[in-house]
Amino acid sequence: MAVFVYSRHRFDCPKRNDRFWRRCHCPKWIRGTLDGREVRQTARTRSWERAEARARAIENAGDPRAPMPKSRATIQEAVQAFLDDEQGRHLRKGTTGQSQTLLGKQLMAWAQEQGLKYLDELTAGMLSKFRVSWSKDLGNGQNTARRKHERLCGFFHFCIRNEWLDKNPGRLLKPIRVERVPTGYYTREEFARIIDATYAYGDWKGGYDFHHRGARLRALLLVMRWGGLAITDAVTLERDKLDADGRLFLYRAKTGVPVYVPLPPDVVNLLRSLPSANPRYFFWSGACAREDAKKPWDKSLRRLFKTVKLCEPDGTPKRCTAHMCRDTFAVELLLAGVPMDQVSLLLAHDSIKVTERHYAPFVKARQEQLENSARRAWVKTNILSEYTKQNSPTSSGHVS
Repeated sequence: MAVFVYSRHRFDCPKRNDRFWRRCHCPKWIRGTLDGREVRQTARTRSWERAEARARAIENAGDPRAPMPKSRATIQEAVQAFLDDEQGRHLRKGTTGQSQTLLGKQLMAWAQEQGLKYLDELTAGMLSKFRVSWSKDLGNGQNTARRKHERLCGFFHFCIRNEWLDKNPGRLLKPIRVERVPTGYYTREEFARIIDATYAYGDWKGGYDFHHRGARLRALLLVMRWGGLAITDAVTLERDKLDADGRLFLYRAKTGVPVYVPLPPDVVNLLRSLPSANPRYFFWSGACAREDAKKPWDKSLRRLFKTVKLCEPDGTPKRCTAHMCRDTFAVELLLAGVPMDQVSLLLAHDSIKVTERHYAPFVKARQEQLENSARRAWVKTNILSEYTKQNSPTSSGHVS
């Protein structure tokens, strides 16, 4: 009991005399015997690999010793299992929330509209249609769409580990191209204007701490600027992370060595003088979830940036965010000639490639290195005299 694949070559195929030639695009057929009966049928493909797979499927269907076929997992079952797995790994609320939005809401609703039920129906072609819906219905930008694509690939990788799929259809889609722009940051004059604006923040009434809100907001900005912290890490900063020497503990490296960054003395003094509802933290009361702690501070900073009215060189309003304080920390280090690998460590990036992707335009040493490389290509200092010499009559062998 065996079936085999062969090619029914077209008349113009150069390999038409070899019916077992694999690499042409002629129709593939299946032939053989199965349970004493002859099998001869088209494989309905021009791919030898797909024809082989169909031939094996025909053999297994007639072989009682063949393993039972896998049960088809539904999209709903796979999505729910993935979401439960993320909950079981105690991932951040922001991560699980993004998965719930993309998979639990958007993918499930779209699959229902398309009449899709089973996981293996999410082919690369169908996923391409799903990806188009992101920009049409949701207005997602390039970065958001790229992150969604990566999350979708992670979901299908989870499905492969659970043996529901054999390959990742998300990887068959072309990656989303993102146009990289230089990271936005505050110049020294702009950051000074932002800090000056915090002194007027106390005039805005409202809230239990409005008497100290200007100083607390000023300290938060300075910690992000000089410590390189993201806003969530800065808002939930614990007081014991600042040692007696004014060094801020950032994290513990994989080697077990702690990584610190020194803060300016006046910033340290301001931090230690801040009143707080919770003696454990500088800014956070500890009464809400860590992911929600930044929300009121984001609102206050947006109000502050609006009063400063920073502008680009062409006069257009400058987009100001809290994260640009962390970017300013990194950019100022790079402009001062600090090596990229050291900046990457202070930012706690997983890889130096992440740092290079965001901050490469500001590496002063790299620009100088490029200039020196270009100079080494000069054969002589006086380039024009070299051209004149080559074009002179004597150099070409002519005598006047």
